[in-house]
Amino acid sequence: MLTKGRIKELSTRYIAQVNSIAASKDHPNPYLSHRLFHSSPKPSKTDQHFSFQTNLLRQDEYVVSLHSQKIAGVANSTEKVIAAAPAPTLSPAVNMAAVLNAAAHARNVTAEKAALKEIVPLLEKRPSDVGLILTIAHLYVLTGNHAAATHLLESFFKRLEQSGSASDLDVRFAPGLVATLVSLYAQQGRPGASRAELAKAAEYWRKPHKSKTEAPSKALMVAAGTALLDTHNAENTKVAGDIFKGLYDQDDSDRAAIAGLVAAYSLTDPSSIPSELTSYLPEASRLVSDIDAAALETAGVPLGSLFTTSVAPTSTASKRSAPKSVPTKAKRIRKARMPKDFDPNKKMDPERWLPIRDRSTYRPKGKKGKKRAEGLTQGGAVAEEKAPAQQQGGQQKPGGGGGAKKKKGKGKW
Repeated sequence: MLTKGRIKELSTRYIAQVNSIAASKDHPNPYLSHRLFHSSPKPSKTDQHFSFQTNLLRQDEYVVSLHSQKIAGVANSTEKVIAAAPAPTLSPAVNMAAVLNAAAHARNVTAEKAALKEIVPLLEKRPSDVGLILTIAHLYVLTGNHAAATHLLESFFKRLEQSGSASDLDVRFAPGLVATLVSLYAQQGRPGASRAELAKAAEYWRKPHKSKTEAPSKALMVAAGTALLDTHNAENTKVAGDIFKGLYDQDDSDRAAIAGLVAAYSLTDPSSIPSELTSYLPEASRLVSDIDAAALETAGVPLGSLFTTSVAPTSTASKRSAPKSVPTKAKRIRKARMPKDFDPNKKMDPERWLPIRDRSTYRPKGKKGKKRAEGLTQGGAVAEEKAPAQQQGGQQKPGGGGGAKKKKGKGKW
């Protein structure tokens, strides 16, 4: 008969062994691991695991089941966990179940693009699933498509802001999700968007909000205040001072809050810096004690406008001088484009681009061509042609009316 202590000892060994099995990358026999996982005795009702231990064991069970090709069972089990919780949620157990549900729908595919084709359609059924959205964003990052991951998170945040629900806004400004979007902005080289996102999150947690959720740890506030100080804007610097002042009121020994408060107030209102904080600042002579100004100058320190003797022009007229007539250089013609008998000293014919009939040097050959050319001259006299059917005295030729042509007879062969 097993005693309570023996069961607890076996349960502890079982948890350690199961964690080692689930965390190992080598699975020579996943079916044996699945059998070993379920062979441990269950703890008694009075000696249950904590919630975080239960969540870890459940995750291990799902992972072992996926390795042993029990895909349908994992998909059904995780869907029940997801459906039982409201969406969106920040619960680790629900979001991890969503990640494993996505892995089950991907059917253990190792290629990221192939997994995306199977997982992305799930967004239509669960558009507010945090675990699913983070899984898809992670796959986008692995494929190098940072823009798609950023757009996915931005659209998700926009939907949460439009809902106006207190729980949705808590998820929207969750430090982990904000950090994920800020890291994507940093990967794309968008520092302005990172500062705006951090400032928005800090403003939400500083002011009273509808939900009873407490403000997150100081890491988010320190990051937001530092980002606002980097903008060198008077308004942003004032907001950063308020952020660091709140952190200093909570913990007056926090070095990050002290440094941020002194940096912000030294730009906006130096007189409001508490006297006890100035003792933390090092003296100026200590900071420049190991600096040789002469050596820096000889090494090539650029001189500012105070040391230059040149006077800037005062009027705009002197800045804009009249354009000088610069002689244009003759274009050089390539040898490949030159004709065989080309003479550079000979002047080219300006009418060389016109058709031959339109040039002034055109002279038609033959008598008919000359007469036709004379008739086409603009402003010249027009010659009157006699009708072939008229004769002297107004008589007509026999065999038909005036101007009528004779019909040709049929020839004999």
